[in-house]
Amino acid sequence: MGQVEKDDIPKSYEDMSKGLISEGRFATFSVFLENEQKQLREIIPALETELETTTDMAAALQHFIEQARKVIRLAELTPEIVHEFIEKIVVSKPDKVDDKRYQRVDIYYNTIGLWTAPEPEEMEKPFQEHLAGKRQKTA
Repeated sequence: MGQVEKDDIPKSYEDMSKGLISEGRFATFSVFLENEQKQLREIIPALETELETTTDMAAALQHFIEQARKVIRLAELTPEIVHEFIEKIVVSKPDKVDDKRYQRVDIYYNTIGLWTAPEPEEMEKPFQEHLAGKRQKTA
């Protein structure tokens, strides 16, 4: 039926009283509108919670960005900086491959969680585009 306006019921009642629509049609429309209102009332709390969560996440991310801007060019990594940016560091059990020891270290950042750097293969195309752009500027 589409979006229902707040004055649809009074207008429909007026149409019914003028004989433009039948009582049955008005009753069907009224039941439809009541059901739609009930559904909308039921989803409002979930939407409000989602909005609040999204707002909180946006605020936390904005705080993270502001803090990152302060330390773009670090000369020294201090405990305060580590605590500001890092939630936790997970060091996995070492593996030996071809007589070499490999150990995974996952750094979980505040606000953004675990960030995984792209593989070199994934970075090749953007890197080549970057180099091509530099060549064009100097040419």
